[in-house]
Amino acid sequence: MIFIYSIIGILVLVFSSNLFTQFVKGQNFSVSLYIIVFVLISLVLALFLAVALFRLIRDILQKRSGSRLKFKFFSYFLILTLFISIPTIIIHIRLISNLLSTWNQANIASIAEDAHWFALDSYRYRLTLLQRIAESDQLLLTLDQKQKLSDFDPALLAVQEFDRQRDGSYHNLRSVGNQAFFLRTLPGTDKGFVTRIDQRDPDCIRYIAPQLNGRLILVTFSLGPGFDEKLERIDAGQTIIKTLSSLETQLVPLLGGFYLVFYLPILLMVVIIAISLSTSLSQPISNLAQATQRVAEGDLSIRVISTTQDDLGALIDSFNSMVRNLEKAQSRTLQTEKENIWKDMSQRLAHEIKNPLTPIKLSAERVLRRWKTDPERLGEILESSMLAIIQETDGLTNLLTEFRTFSRLPPPVLERTALQPLIEEAIGLYRNSYPDVQFITDAVQPEVYLRVDRRHINQVLANLFINSIDAMHGCGILEIRTDLVKKQVYRYCRISIRDTGCGIPAENRPLIFTPYFTTKAAGTGLGLSIVERIVLDHGGTIWFDSAVGVGTTFYIDLPVDEGIHG
Repeated sequence: MIFIYSIIGILVLVFSSNLFTQFVKGQNFSVSLYIIVFVLISLVLALFLAVALFRLIRDILQKRSGSRLKFKFFSYFLILTLFISIPTIIIHIRLISNLLSTWNQANIASIAEDAHWFALDSYRYRLTLLQRIAESDQLLLTLDQKQKLSDFDPALLAVQEFDRQRDGSYHNLRSVGNQAFFLRTLPGTDKGFVTRIDQRDPDCIRYIAPQLNGRLILVTFSLGPGFDEKLERIDAGQTIIKTLSSLETQLVPLLGGFYLVFYLPILLMVVIIAISLSTSLSQPISNLAQATQRVAEGDLSIRVISTTQDDLGALIDSFNSMVRNLEKAQSRTLQTEKENIWKDMSQRLAHEIKNPLTPIKLSAERVLRRWKTDPERLGEILESSMLAIIQETDGLTNLLTEFRTFSRLPPPVLERTALQPLIEEAIGLYRNSYPDVQFITDAVQPEVYLRVDRRHINQVLANLFINSIDAMHGCGILEIRTDLVKKQVYRYCRISIRDTGCGIPAENRPLIFTPYFTTKAAGTGLGLSIVERIVLDHGGTIWFDSAVGVGTTFYIDLPVDEGIHG
């Protein structure tokens, strides 16, 4: 990116310098070519900028992590660029304007015109002087006496005499002066000044003067060393001065056009670099924020890749180290909790197993004692004792079955399931068995679909239904309803199961989902623990409200199968 910026800067410097120089000197140049080149560059850069801005705005509208920070960085870079560029442009325009004003106040244009006038006046004077010398009789006397031309006039360069031949041509009879200015042939036959040719007549003028004898005299007169070059420089300078003078009124629009054509690509490139830098600065922070959110949600496996060795890289390394330590601490905590849970469950299970063993032992000892002391009356206690043993053994069997279900509950197999038929199926098991219970399902929405394990959810509903029926002692109202709710960006179906039973006492409510807690004489205390685990395995939540003497309502939130509702 910096390399492209440098190339564009060099091109702008070269093209703008050449264009302005050629414009001032009045040389031919292809303005359209320069404009086309830089307009194409600007269009390409504008396309890249549009794509970058589109992505930035899209991220902001979608509220992606780090988009606002990226926008802040970009805004700071852009404002800083404008704060630097705009005063610089204004200062440049004012400086050039002041220079031109100072130029005009110095009256340089008048000085150049005066210099040009003096050059032309000197030229006219030398023309007059040459004509007077060429037509003077003393010039021939100088030739006859073979005197130096410089003695006659220092500006005389050469004098040549030509005689006419029979064929009409002229032959050079004699030449006096600087040989570098001698001509082999006569440039004309008419009296007067010879038309100047730059290569033939450098810095000199010539005059042809006829003599009475028919001969022609060609006189070469100096205009001064470097006269032509000096006059050319004066003309060129005067042209430039006129151009600069005319620029004073056109300065602002002219420089505005120059900056628009040549500065726009650089400005676009700076904006693109600003977006790129804002992305490179905000991306690590955005990654760190996303990783922090993941950690807050309980994912300690997340790591942030550090691509820099600066302070931000050190911060990322510290974050990764912190997460690793948290993961190790969580692993140790979970292991400790698991061990404590199994110890507690073992103790509870041992206690629950020990309770029925006592009546079994007592019943067996009673039968054995009667058998030893009075075998004839054994039949009086045998049936009741055996029934007690069978009853307690069945209780142990149920307890172990529930425990095995709780400890080895298989993971759910999720599939698209219509909720209303599932609820009706679960109610159908109890509707005929409890005629005094009024089941109300009018508020169950007919076209709600979930991704659940049908067998597991049926077990949840059956467990909650039987608890509600037991709480109402087989007589009352059991109402089931469903509602769609939204949590953050996800939709859930809330299943409400309300009964008109006796309610749950306040002291028992914190223990409702605790394994082996029960208020039923024949209960195992694992039913609601299994219900809670199934709901959590489905990504849902469960809770309840209860009032003694009024009833209890259980709430279950389960994720809706997105796009399959209504």
